[in-house]
Parts: sequence; C-alpha cells; structure tokens
Amino acid sequence: MAFLDDAEATTYSMLKQVLQNHCTTQTLCLPHTLVACGALVALVCAQRDETRGALEPVVAHTLADLKQYTWARRSAPPLALFPAECLAHDSPAHLAQSEAVFQALAQFLHDSLAAERVTLAGAVRIVLSLLADVFAMLTHQYAHTAAEVEARIDRLSSPLQSQITAYHRQRDQGG
Repeated sequence: MAFLDDAEATTYSMLKQVLQNHCTTQTLCLPHTLVACGALVALVCAQRDETRGALEPVVAHTLADLKQYTWARRSAPPLALFPAECLAHDSPAHLAQSEAVFQALAQFLHDSLAAERVTLAGAVRIVLSLLADVFAMLTHQYAHTAAEVEARIDRLSSPLQSQITAYHRQRDQGG
C-alpha cells in the first residue's frame, strides 16, 4: 500500500486493528463490515471540496481507486476470516454492530485529522484501504472472482453518492 508517510501508514494500521477487533469480539460478518466501512468512505469523501460539485465523476474515480486497492490485496488475505454465522441483515443487532464499528473508526480517524497526523487526502487513502481489505475477503474467503468483486464495487456508486449527499445536507443544516 502506498501511503504518503509513516503517519498515514500507522493510522491505517491502527484503524485496521480496530476493525479487526470489532469483527472478532462482536462476531461482525462481512456484510455488516462493508456497511460500516462504506459509510466511513462516504463520510470522508463528503469532507472533500470536489464532492460539492458534480458528484458522479468523483465517485467513479473513487471506485476506480478502490478496485486498484482491492486488486493489490489478491495475494494474501488482509484480514482474519469473518465468522460463518451471520445475523439477519436487517436485525437491530446488525445495525448496532455496524454503527459501533463505524463510530469507533470515524472517531479515531477524526482524532488523527484533528491532530494533523494525516491530511484529508491521506484519510481518503486510509478509508479506501480499509474498504479494499474487506472487499478482498470476498475473494480470499468466499472464492469470488475478480469480476464479481468489481461488480460489487460498481454497485456502490449510487449508495455512495446518496450517502455523501446526505452528509452534505446534514453538515449544511449544522448537524
């Protein structure tokens, strides 16, 4: 992974450990983790000035980067295996677990940005790397082909745009 400096690499490593700890201790499965990491990508992308204009090309570029990051993880699993058992995706427990890991990751990343350990551009690289780790597990644990993983990434376009827009509205309303 090509991070700009040691602070970015360290922040990524620490966030990855937070993610792994939540997955292990809360038996958080892959779909729940994708929700949390996808929301984190949207939150960080919403902070970028270029997402205030034409959102579609920015999201397309972001997803292209995500595909590259995911492809770079093809040789070895970047995370421990996810649990085989998974809660129903719409259960209150699913929502609580996804929210808890999102909040933990978002708070740590916010603290790193506030302390100026990483830049906003670095934060984008970090959150895309975390999401790529999760997407790579589709190949390593579930034997998805590269084409299947890329198709799943492509399906993020609309939800990512919607979530970024929602974050913009929330910020504009003082939330």
